Amino acid sequence: MSELCFEDVTVRYGTGRRAMKAVDGVSLTVPSGQVVGLVGESGSGKSTLARAAVGLAPLAAGRVMLDGQDVNHRRGRGPGRAVQMVFQDPHASLDPRMSAGDSVAEAIPRDARFDAPARRAEVTRLFRLVGLDTAHIFARPAELSGGQCQRVTLARALAARPQVIVADEITSALDVSVQGTVLNLVRDLQRQTRLGMLFISHNLAVVRYVSDIIAVMYLGRIVECGPAHQVLTDPQHPYTRELLAAAPHRDGYTWDSAREESGAVTAADPPDPHHVPAGCRFHPRCRVGPLAVPGRTECLTLDPAMRAAGRTHFTACHFAAGLPTPSGTAT
Repeated sequence: MSELCFEDVTVRYGTGRRAMKAVDGVSLTVPSGQVVGLVGESGSGKSTLARAAVGLAPLAAGRVMLDGQDVNHRRGRGPGRAVQMVFQDPHASLDPRMSAGDSVAEAIPRDARFDAPARRAEVTRLFRLVGLDTAHIFARPAELSGGQCQRVTLARALAARPQVIVADEITSALDVSVQGTVLNLVRDLQRQTRLGMLFISHNLAVVRYVSDIIAVMYLGRIVECGPAHQVLTDPQHPYTRELLAAAPHRDGYTWDSAREESGAVTAADPPDPHHVPAGCRFHPRCRVGPLAVPGRTECLTLDPAMRAAGRTHFTACHFAAGLPTPSGTAT
């Protein structure tokens, strides 16, 4: 059991005037044996943070720690061992020239415990664990469906004996009819193995199905993070409330956007990530911000993260729901 910690992580792409911080000072913990769901729209920095966890995105600042050790400098285990990543496109994740069984066997640690018969037995065990028939061991990726390929990539990740798994949009490339099956598998596997997991999606309905903790990311920063039931039943940040209002309501977690203070939602596109707004990054789109409620000038200049830890759970908003605002009135 291991705890994965992002400590003030920044990832920068480009140089000079076109430089962009895809991830900007993110601190996030994936506790041992729990699932942290990371949700946000496309371009928010979720996948970049995932790639940073396995050493595929170089850090401009900060550290990624696993049990107090930098994941990129752990003795005896590279970044692809202790932390394993499952990618969005299962077919692109597998070598088309190799059988599914060989792809999984390749990830098994090469030590004295795994001679040839033991490796074959381990591959068989892993295929059964992810719900695949042993006949699929000999199939190549082109002969498998998307859902079957994603099960193979999960088996391959587990074969490396990881301590934490990072799952990046693993259902978004699958047919809707298959997504539920894969989500059930992910939830069952996590309960059986008790591995920590960072589960990433742009779909809050998907994240809430598997997560113990939910973190919401917007324009390179975490804007809200807390126990899943708190974030879902009492969302504090306006962006979280917009995401929840847009999600399908099938499990009792709902948020009526009509309850929001102020009238119309600002019909603005997401800001250019090369030129992020000052103050609160969400204020150009916020229905409780200065463009909707005159006088709320704090949003234009002050970073809301300074008060985030004082909320019911971490919430980077000056006017978080139900709490005193900087002016002393409730939202």
